Amino acid sequence: MPIRTMKDVLAFLNQRTDYEKQLGGRTRDTFDLDRMKEVCDALGRPDLAYAAAHVAGTKGKGSTSRYLAAALRSQGLKVGLFTSPHLERLNERIEVNGKPLSDTRFVKAFARVVETLEAELGGGRDITFFELLTLCAMVAFRDQGIDAAVWEVGLGGRLDATNVVSPAVSIITEIGLDHTRQLGDTIAEIAREKAGIIKPGVPVVCGAQHPDAVRVITLCARDAEAPIIHFGRDYHLRDFSREFHRVTFTAAIRDVRYDRLELPTPARHLAENACHALAALEILNADESILPGPLDRAAVASALARTAQPGRFEIFAGRPPVVIDSAHNEVSLKATMQTARAIHKGRLVLVVGIAEDKDLEACLPPLAQGADGAVFTSYASPRASDPQSLASLYMKFGGAGAEVAKSPKAALALARKLAGENGMVLVTGSTYLAGELRSQAAKG
Repeated sequence: MPIRTMKDVLAFLNQRTDYEKQLGGRTRDTFDLDRMKEVCDALGRPDLAYAAAHVAGTKGKGSTSRYLAAALRSQGLKVGLFTSPHLERLNERIEVNGKPLSDTRFVKAFARVVETLEAELGGGRDITFFELLTLCAMVAFRDQGIDAAVWEVGLGGRLDATNVVSPAVSIITEIGLDHTRQLGDTIAEIAREKAGIIKPGVPVVCGAQHPDAVRVITLCARDAEAPIIHFGRDYHLRDFSREFHRVTFTAAIRDVRYDRLELPTPARHLAENACHALAALEILNADESILPGPLDRAAVASALARTAQPGRFEIFAGRPPVVIDSAHNEVSLKATMQTARAIHKGRLVLVVGIAEDKDLEACLPPLAQGADGAVFTSYASPRASDPQSLASLYMKFGGAGAEVAKSPKAALALARKLAGENGMVLVTGSTYLAGELRSQAAKG
C-alpha cells in the first residue's frame, strides 16, 4: 500500500504484530534478528551512517538515553534519539535534536522502508510493529544527516530489533525481574539477555547493582573482550541533595568530576541514570571521530539541567500536585514510591493501572506500603489488568483506601478529591496510563 500520510503509516502498522500490546508477547524461542539484518542490508545499512550508543536495562534505560542525547547535543552534534513506547504520539519515539520527527519526515522515512520491503523482500508480511519503527528511525536519522544516535532497547537486548546497530558504547542500566516470559525467570537469565547488546571490543557502562546481574554482565564483557566500567566502583553518585522539583549531585567518573549538577526532578534514580549517561559520554570523548573538539563539560551540565523526562516522575503543579510516572515493574515502582515519600509527607493517593503480564505479587506491595489511598483503573490496551483484581491484591498487602474507577479520567478526578488540596496524586503502573492522563494532569 502507498504511504503518503501518518494515517497510512498507522494503518500499515496496525496490520503488523505489536508485541508491546500483545499479552505474553514474543519469546526467546520465537524471535531472531535475521529479518532485521536482511532489511537493513536492503536499505543500504542506514544504521552505519552515524555513530551510535546502545542502551538496555530493566529500569532507567529511557532516561539514560535521553540524558546522553542531551549531553551529545550540547557539544554541537546533531543527535537522533530512539525510545519506546511513546506517551501520547507515535512521533515521540524518533527525535532529532530533541524534537519529535515531523509527520512529513516520518512519512518519508517510513515510505522508504515499505517500498524496500515490497520491492526486494516480498512485502515483509512477518515484520513486526517495533521492527518497522526501528527501521524507520534508522532511515530518518540518515536522511537528517545526524552525527550520532542513541538507541534505547525495546525489550531485552540480545534479540531486540535495535541490536543490529554497531555502537561505540553499550550501556546496561539496573536489572530486575520483568518480562520474565520473554527473558527468563531469574536476574541472571534476564541480565544475560540484556548483555546481548555487548559487542566485541566495544566499551560497556554497567549501571546494574544486583550481584547476579553484575556477575553475568562482567563475564559477557570479558568474553567479548569489551572494556567495562561499573557504577559504584569506577564511577559514582556523590553529594546528593533533593528539593521538591530538583536534585543536586556530583558525578565522579574515574578522574573526572561533574560538580554540583542539577536535574529538574526530585528522583534519585534519575540522577543515577544521568551518571550512567555521563560515564558513556566520557568513553565517547576518547573517540576523536565522534566529538568535534575538547569536551565542554560546563555545556553538558547546562544541558542536563534543562533536560526534562516526560512521564518519569513528572510533576504538574496544582492543589493537589499530580505526578505522572511510567514505572511499571517492581524495581521502578519501589523507586517511584521512595521518591514520592521523600518529597511529600502528607496524604498520598495513587492512580494505578498495571499490565496483566507483570509480576503483580511483586508490584503491589510497595504501593500498598507507601500510599494513603489508591484508585485503580484500566487503560487502552488488551494487556491491562482488571482494576478490581488489582484493588483486591492491593488490600491483601495491607493497602488503605482502595477505590475503582471505570476510566483513567474518572480515576484522576477521584484521586484529586481523595488527596485534598494539601495532598499529592501519583499516577503510576503503566506507560500507557501515564500517556492517557498526562494532558489532563497538565490542566491542573
